[in-house]
Amino acid sequence: MLLRISNLLDSIINFMAILGRVVIIIISLLIIGDIVSLKFFSYQFPWVLEVSEYLLVFLTFLGVAWLLREDGHIKLDLLLNRLSEKNRMRMEILNSCIGAIISLVITVYGFLATWNLHMRDIKTETILEIPRSLLIVVIPVGFLFVFIQFIRNFLSAINKLKSRREKS
Repeated sequence: MLLRISNLLDSIINFMAILGRVVIIIISLLIIGDIVSLKFFSYQFPWVLEVSEYLLVFLTFLGVAWLLREDGHIKLDLLLNRLSEKNRMRMEILNSCIGAIISLVITVYGFLATWNLHMRDIKTETILEIPRSLLIVVIPVGFLFVFIQFIRNFLSAINKLKSRREKS
């Protein structure tokens, strides 16, 4: 059962990362199309910059859980490499605890802010007038999966520490 849940979470995180890659392609095509249109037709699409900015936010929060799972975030390797394996596991546990707490807070407040914007029907004050709730909902969703991944990292580090103790 736990393996199926873990596989489902991995599938969702992988799907979000794939969506992030699609977002990069869309941003690139929009900007290239806008440049070509300006160069050859002297017309610039007024909404391209706005959409690109919104998509950059989506890109960030779609890929953050995948990056955490792949251990791709910046670390203080200089410090960590000087620690024993046992102390590195302890640091991983501490890091995962702090990260999970912060991610949970951002998730909860992010969903509350999104709901508030949705209920008040707040729109952007730009060309497209998109509901702000649609633009920021990716933040709490992304951080929800970051929270889950921090919990998974925490449990993995605990298991590694336990198995290390049993070997000793």
